[in-house]
Amino acid sequence: MFKEKLNKRLAATLSERGFEEPKPLQLKCIPKINGGLDVIGVGPAGCGKTSAILIGTIQKLVSAFEDAPRALILVPNEEKALAMLEQFKQLSGHTDLRAEAVYESGKIDKQTEAIYFGTDIVIATPRRIMEIYIRKNLNITKIKLLVFDDAETLVKENILSYLERLSLSLPKCQHLLFTKELNTKVEKIVDKFLIAPTVIEVEE
Repeated sequence: MFKEKLNKRLAATLSERGFEEPKPLQLKCIPKINGGLDVIGVGPAGCGKTSAILIGTIQKLVSAFEDAPRALILVPNEEKALAMLEQFKQLSGHTDLRAEAVYESGKIDKQTEAIYFGTDIVIATPRRIMEIYIRKNLNITKIKLLVFDDAETLVKENILSYLERLSLSLPKCQHLLFTKELNTKVEKIVDKFLIAPTVIEVEE
């Protein structure tokens, strides 16, 4: 029943990957994401937060379109960026959607070039995406989805100033935030970006 509500290409990929039953967080979050709502997903490691982000994003974007990115997913470090990019490749097998990961240890010119030549999704650490943006090498006018993953770790990096600067140029878009805990520091991101968010919390 869950996969029947997804586009056929995504549903086919999930079946091939052995994705039969969604986890509770995924079951609750993905329809809200598809409905265009701002969403906060709260749950421990292993509850399916990253998969919920990627399935929701792939379902929302459907297919490649022009060159400017339409989704920006912010993650705390290179390890998470690369892991999410690999998972995206596994889940997007029957689509033509494109994704790039950018992070501090990578060569910024190469990362900038990859974005310039066309991508639908950018998975980025906040500092590196701001470096690219400050160089005027990032077109964010087409962003439809801004995602904060592992928000409880993101806030430890003192990245609010980066996010506030970026937000001044972002178009009106949907926001998603996923975190292990909704503490006072994470709530600063919520207050800054999200509008009347739906909060979904699970214990596993």
